[in-house]
Amino acid sequence: MSSQVGVIGLGTMGSALARNIANHGFKVSVWNRTHEKVVDFVKNYGEEKFYGAENFEDFVESLGEPRRVILMLPAGAPTYEVLDLLKATLQQGDSILEGGNSFYRDTEELVAEFAELGIYFLGTGISGGEDGALKGPSIMPGGSKEGWEEFADILKSIAAADFGGKACTAYMGSGGAGHYVKMIHNGIEYAEMQVLSEAYDLLRSLFQLKQEEIVEIFEKWSGGELDSFLLDISVEVLRKKEEGAFLLDLILDKAEQKGTGQWTTEEALRLGIPAPSFANAVFARAFSAEKENRVRLSQNYPLVATSPKMLVSEFAEHLEKAILASRVAHFEQGLSILVAADKEYGFGLNFQEILRVWQGGCIIRCKVLQNFSGVLNHASNLYAGLWTEQTLKSAHESWKKVVATSVEHSIPVPGLSGALTHFESMRSEHLPANFIQGLRDRFGSHGYQRTDKGGNFHTKWS
Repeated sequence: MSSQVGVIGLGTMGSALARNIANHGFKVSVWNRTHEKVVDFVKNYGEEKFYGAENFEDFVESLGEPRRVILMLPAGAPTYEVLDLLKATLQQGDSILEGGNSFYRDTEELVAEFAELGIYFLGTGISGGEDGALKGPSIMPGGSKEGWEEFADILKSIAAADFGGKACTAYMGSGGAGHYVKMIHNGIEYAEMQVLSEAYDLLRSLFQLKQEEIVEIFEKWSGGELDSFLLDISVEVLRKKEEGAFLLDLILDKAEQKGTGQWTTEEALRLGIPAPSFANAVFARAFSAEKENRVRLSQNYPLVATSPKMLVSEFAEHLEKAILASRVAHFEQGLSILVAADKEYGFGLNFQEILRVWQGGCIIRCKVLQNFSGVLNHASNLYAGLWTEQTLKSAHESWKKVVATSVEHSIPVPGLSGALTHFESMRSEHLPANFIQGLRDRFGSHGYQRTDKGGNFHTKWS
């Protein structure tokens, strides 16, 4: 019997996704350039569920028409090599779902390129890691609407469930919309991880708390408004031991990155959208990479350790509120970029659906997403909603206190301070940009606008 779908790429994500699809009753053909992986995969997970193709031609011939092919390969050259093979082999009416972390502009070109051949192309963001891919990810497809319709039955079957039990997948929009939404998801992910790492650092450095004590605080937070996937796995990371020692204490403080956070920051700059949380999260990883310089300079500028004049329990309450407020700022920055991108690129995004699709399976899933959906029903952005207004007013003093305490004790918190800066700037009726405009006109005759009359003006300053 012909397979209903084919999966190319049996790495961590591809293997998990293929198993997920098969577990929902679909016959799956699998192919990998390293044939041993195909043999081992079918042996481990069952010939009754999978057809292990001998070669690429065998793989294509094993698929029922119209053919549906899922690519789970590293972005770039590996993906393009296989796409060239598919381009020469597939027929009109066939569909391709590309599920790697590809750049949205590359996806837009591929959607158009395959459309000329009558082949439907879906650039699809998939979030949830290996566990999510196997048990239910968040899936963000964009590109060909016909491609979405071809894959919808599979994607709705394998996706995680949102708060209402609906599948965490939906058609994101045209062109590179799917990978664009996933890119913004990853920008938010960067910011969320940065703030949680800062919370850990503050509790450890300011109060010299033991790991077990920090775990207790994180666990308490996870039972409240801060409940999220990243907070849950933070508890796991904090608890993990190796030969009696906490593994976290053995991990070098140099964070790596694959580029999606940088893409998000670059896109914010391109569209003129302020997103300090994303930029600061990227730069924080860059700072961490300067390990040798940091060690050397720490000897020149030794830190005199002092303790805050407050109880740990009091600071933990302030910190909890600061993290919640920062989360609002993260999602507001992400949505602002999406709104601007939708106007610029004509994706046709549905912002309510994006927030819904992020409710399950993905890395940034969190309890407050249900509140955000309600806010967007009545406001143009998250800061303007009633729930967020009440939340931020309640958290504001704590947010400032945490950042001020960090500055006082020389502990860098680019995540928490960047989020606070975004909020303070967005709610400021007046910013000192008039001074900047005066300087620009003075040295470069760039002109300025006035508050007392319309038009553009230039002054002879000297």
